[in-house]
Amino acid sequence: MTQPFDWINKSNDDQLAWITSYMSRKATAGSSLFTLVKNHTQFGYQEMAKSLNLLPDNAEYREASRQMRSAWQTRQHRKKHGNPVSIQMPKESLRKLNALAKNRGQSQGNTLSKIINNAIDDQKRDTAQAKEDREKLRKQLNEQHEKAQQIEQDHETVVNSLLNILAEEISYHCRLEAFVGEWDDSELGNNDKQTYLDLVEKRISQIEMTTTKLKSLNCCAFSKLRMQMREQAIIKGTVESDTGLL
Repeated sequence: MTQPFDWINKSNDDQLAWITSYMSRKATAGSSLFTLVKNHTQFGYQEMAKSLNLLPDNAEYREASRQMRSAWQTRQHRKKHGNPVSIQMPKESLRKLNALAKNRGQSQGNTLSKIINNAIDDQKRDTAQAKEDREKLRKQLNEQHEKAQQIEQDHETVVNSLLNILAEEISYHCRLEAFVGEWDDSELGNNDKQTYLDLVEKRISQIEMTTTKLKSLNCCAFSKLRMQMREQAIIKGTVESDTGLL
């Protein structure tokens, strides 16, 4: 004789565990239908299932069995296909979704799921790319900052070197005036002109050797200095404008 709960698979522990949870929820809600069923914690799942089959075959338990079985089948369906949802979308969007599903040979649900998953994957890639771009930009900014700091240090070194040289030149000038008196704009003799030119070149070369940082900066300061010294020499009449000296 068929009993209301004959559909239960006594070898399916997953089902038996779910039935236990189901009866517990019913009891919590105030139902007393399953008070005669043995507790699985004390007797195990098999004894619990056997006690279900011993329940009376009447309308009340047949309805209880029907509801339980329906709930179990719904759970299995959702486990396999996911929870059903209802969404609203414009007719045109629904038409396009239907056309896309037919073109892919898929259901509308599977097509929509694929679209959503692809969108999520694209978002992850965009996020990863944005993170990579930010890291690249941060690295470039750090490099530029370090380069700017190095340039600032190099300029400071050059300025300090030139200030030291200026201090030396002022000291030489003042000491010379102290020894021989204040100098004037008198034109140098022919013999003194070449001595002057040799001394200028010698001093520029000495300064050039002590300010190596200017060379590392690809600076043309000493070429300009030689040109300025030549212009001064021409103005003072120390050299002719076409001698090519300095």
